[in-house]
Amino acid sequence: MGKETVSIKIRRFDLSEKPDSIDKSICITVPNTDYSTVTEALFEVCGVSPEKTVLKIRNSDEMLVPVSFLIENPMQIYYIDVANISCFGKNTNSLLQDAYVDAVCNKVKSLESRIAQAELLLPQLEWRRQAYMEDTVSGLLNKVQFLNRRFDELYPKYKINQVVPN
Repeated sequence: MGKETVSIKIRRFDLSEKPDSIDKSICITVPNTDYSTVTEALFEVCGVSPEKTVLKIRNSDEMLVPVSFLIENPMQIYYIDVANISCFGKNTNSLLQDAYVDAVCNKVKSLESRIAQAELLLPQLEWRRQAYMEDTVSGLLNKVQFLNRRFDELYPKYKINQVVPN
């Protein structure tokens, strides 16, 4: 296991728009190094916290590179740009997720209350169905009685007017 020293130039864009670079270095154990260990070391060297800032690693050509480049090519000079987390960072995503969770919770509560109201109205529903059936049967009985009376009134006349052959 060998320790390599990586030269970095830190630019603090979180403090000013055109910062001067600060020369520093970090030591990395080359054969088996964890990326999270390297990023923690970078935050420590820069003197910032990962909750409030983001680090942008650039090579000598000013192109963005991943953390693995520090481990794979430690002889090169890298620029570390320190910037504030923008409004589109983790906090926005968690707020959006919280809004979705709240919406789903409200929907579930609404469904639960509607089910509870339906359960309360269920006995009344049976009573109302029975009352409706009784009203329907009563109406049909009145119509049948009317038709029977009309039939009885017309039936004797029909019998009389009917010619019976002798």
